[in-house]
Amino acid sequence: MSPPPTDSISADPHITVDAHVGSTALLPCTLSKVFTQTPVIRWCTDNEVVFERSFDDTHEGEGYEGRVDVSEDTLRKGNCSLVLKDVRFTDHAFYNSFLFEHVEGTNTDKRQEINRVQLDVFQSVSAQVGSTAVLPCDWRHLSIQTPHVEWSIGDEIVFERLGKDSSQGEGYEGRVDVPEEELFKGNCSLVLKNVSVTDETLYSSYILMTDTKKPVLVQNIKLSVSGKWMSIR
Repeated sequence: MSPPPTDSISADPHITVDAHVGSTALLPCTLSKVFTQTPVIRWCTDNEVVFERSFDDTHEGEGYEGRVDVSEDTLRKGNCSLVLKDVRFTDHAFYNSFLFEHVEGTNTDKRQEINRVQLDVFQSVSAQVGSTAVLPCDWRHLSIQTPHVEWSIGDEIVFERLGKDSSQGEGYEGRVDVPEEELFKGNCSLVLKNVSVTDETLYSSYILMTDTKKPVLVQNIKLSVSGKWMSIR
């Protein structure tokens, strides 16, 4: 069975939404028309249904139970924004919203794409100037024989380790490490010593798959740096 035809009725460009782990995220979506009867709205990611509201029922995708909703009242007014509660790092994905309208005189539905939203999920870590910060990372959910980890800021490499071999990015020499013994336990956390104010930014950790060398995003960490570190003698 072929999928229903798709038309785009979105007036908005691709949108990126940032959300902290454990927070509530709002994925924006607006229709230009007001409905007298609740339309069928569906949010998907990677061809998996996240949430669907039909005329008389709702459906929540696996892993999203009790965490997602599109209010029926706001939907009637043309607001199809998805509310996603208790954000998890696994929610980091690309989301599409679709509207389904029944085509009169046929047994098919017309599918219209409304919006595309990239949800970037991060975890926050705070540190004081001069202290040592640990940026958490856990890859135990991935099945890898020889872990190859990479920490970066955008396209800039901060640290990389494959077995005993490791390299440190410019400006991080002697200050960063992912201990080999910890990495083989599934702990890819980055240890950052002698923190400075210039270290305050968003860090991303990746595991490179052994067969394809394709990087798989494991964690986004936003490091905030404040105050002055003072030793107690």
